[in-house]
Amino acid sequence: MKTNTLHIVALNIPYPTNYGGAIDIFYKIKALSELGINIHLHCFEYGRKQADILNKLCKSVTYYPREMHWKNLLSKTPFIVQSRKSNKLLENLINTEAAILYEGLHCCYYLNHQLLQNRKQYVRAHNIESDYYKLLAKSETKLLNKLYLYSEYLKIKSFEKRLSNSDGVFSISDKDHAQLNKTCDSHLIRAFHPDSTILCKTGLGEYAIYHGNLSVAENENAALFLSQKVFKHLNYDLVITGSKPSNKLRKEVLKHSNIRLVENPENSVLEKMMQDAHIHVLPTEQDTGIKLKLLKSLFQGRHCIVNGKMINQTGLEKACVVVESPKQWIRKIKELETVPFEAKDISLRTELLKPYNCKQEAKKIQAIIFPQE
Repeated sequence: MKTNTLHIVALNIPYPTNYGGAIDIFYKIKALSELGINIHLHCFEYGRKQADILNKLCKSVTYYPREMHWKNLLSKTPFIVQSRKSNKLLENLINTEAAILYEGLHCCYYLNHQLLQNRKQYVRAHNIESDYYKLLAKSETKLLNKLYLYSEYLKIKSFEKRLSNSDGVFSISDKDHAQLNKTCDSHLIRAFHPDSTILCKTGLGEYAIYHGNLSVAENENAALFLSQKVFKHLNYDLVITGSKPSNKLRKEVLKHSNIRLVENPENSVLEKMMQDAHIHVLPTEQDTGIKLKLLKSLFQGRHCIVNGKMINQTGLEKACVVVESPKQWIRKIKELETVPFEAKDISLRTELLKPYNCKQEAKKIQAIIFPQE
């Protein structure tokens, strides 16, 4: 088996880096490449264009169509896994003898396949996938979507047992690590992300901000909660920004003179809005994995108000104000409106964010997969 050579199987094309999974995969590839690891990247194509930038980081990049046929819904294997089955992928994994890193349960169709049994095989767990799908089903309002998500949750719950066949699972949070370590050889490898220095501004901003992929039901629900339960009762501006908002959210925003929606912003525009904001408001219905929007806000923004599920077992609690009820959200926003963000706040962030260092985490992966003889 080739040393310092690694297959990475990605659930989607990890560029542009405009959602959590893509961010973690892309910056992991970048960090591993900078350590001199030769990467053979395998990407399933799903609604995103092939990305030339990946060729600069990898020894090879191969794309595979995702099989979205409805018949895959009838399989006992989860649709997210069954639709990423490819004979060509298996052939390519066999032909180059190297360790394999499957990015997410989605990519694990060939985990411990009989023709790959002599390989080291690892899985990146972006979250506890069964928990994630159970909560997605709970958040979904459309009946057919809810039925699909609940069915997928049950299949994933069964399929997750196969993770024990891997040589190791790279868990993304303390909470997930503790849970996965009961049945697998789990290693805590924190989230990969683009930020290496604190870019928070001191002083006062003029508005609050919520950002996320607005096509995801959980994020839309968070934006609706902030609009209907919190900022409706405040004389303070809120910017909601992210990709693919629904008409439902657009109509809701139009009801409020102090709320505006910025759709599909470029990264540079998003970062400026985040740095200029005074308060980052980050509610969530799920405490799975680690929310990369939280890391982004802590590296780039001023005050952060979150609920308990956003911050649970991250080690970042001291950098945030934690609230739960709408009344608490309203009260804390009013309190922070006129509180400047100070140098001591940046110092605290700098200390708390030290574990979220991409180079450091990449070296951990390198030591696990390619231990010194």
